[in-house]
Amino acid sequence: MTMSDAFSRRHFLGAASSLTVGLALPARAAGGFTSTVFGGVWEKNYRAAIVDSFEKKLGVKVALKLGTASEWLTNGMVNRARPEIDMLLLPYPDSIKAVRAGIGMPLSPDKIPNIRNVHPMWFDQFRKEAVGLDYVAYGIAYRTDLVKKPPEAWSDLWDPALKGRVTVPHIGVWGSWEMLVAAARTRGGDESNLDPGFKALRELRPNIRRFFSGSTDAMQMLDTGEVSVVAMTTNIPAYALIDSGKPVKFVFPKDGSMVGMVSYHVARNTANAELCMQFIDHALSKEAQEAFCNAVIAGPTNRLARLSGKAAERVPALEQLKLFDWGKVIPQMSEITDRWNQEIAG
Repeated sequence: MTMSDAFSRRHFLGAASSLTVGLALPARAAGGFTSTVFGGVWEKNYRAAIVDSFEKKLGVKVALKLGTASEWLTNGMVNRARPEIDMLLLPYPDSIKAVRAGIGMPLSPDKIPNIRNVHPMWFDQFRKEAVGLDYVAYGIAYRTDLVKKPPEAWSDLWDPALKGRVTVPHIGVWGSWEMLVAAARTRGGDESNLDPGFKALRELRPNIRRFFSGSTDAMQMLDTGEVSVVAMTTNIPAYALIDSGKPVKFVFPKDGSMVGMVSYHVARNTANAELCMQFIDHALSKEAQEAFCNAVIAGPTNRLARLSGKAAERVPALEQLKLFDWGKVIPQMSEITDRWNQEIAG
């Protein structure tokens, strides 16, 4: 994956000025460190599979900060000289922004031996300044009782039979940048040529009931039948409906699934770098990866880890995934947002 080096720290901080910089952080216990975590079921499984065993093994406390990725990234940018957060756990695109901004220190197998077992695609794309914990894939969820011709590819979203029955993410929501790139690829474009994507989405507009603001919003629309198809959602919320007995099916498009993942970034000036790296090594171990990924139904980055049960059935193989060049998309985000609001959402 090629990533452009151009990144304006001034532009980023200007855009983030409306966010709270002095975040309310959990107290850092003596001998411990502060990191970030997503809430809900994800946090519960993360603590059970990774954090608790690490704390017990080393006798330290891992203080976990809830919040949003944009808040964490802003905090890391503003407080880079004296980090308040020792280790950031970030999703796309904030993870790539962090790398481009130079927030994280270099990671290596010498300090984190289990990196040797991590597939290169989950390490090299971060310039080896971060490493992936797990991955999920974006696909299409649909109501089996409301769709006569099941979608098998991204291009099937344009079927006239789906007029007013589709929802896609609003710009800025997870999956929205991926939606634009996927649309561009259906018409011969790519990350460097998004014009075909905008044209395709304008043509898709009659099929779009409304744009969703998050996975909960999208699944509620699908559950109630307000829409028949949810485009660019991960497998996790879709299978929550399926497991509850709803007439829903989730498919990874045959032309490739966009990938989502979270990665570890150790703050360059943290005094707790060694402990953070020990934690990453623990999280990347075969045992921790299997426990966590099987619990949350996600793909492990450690090639030795094996999925079982529902995870084995629902997590796509690496060859089904389509990474794209975030380095080409990120510099365009402001322009893309304006254009989306004018041409697609307007």
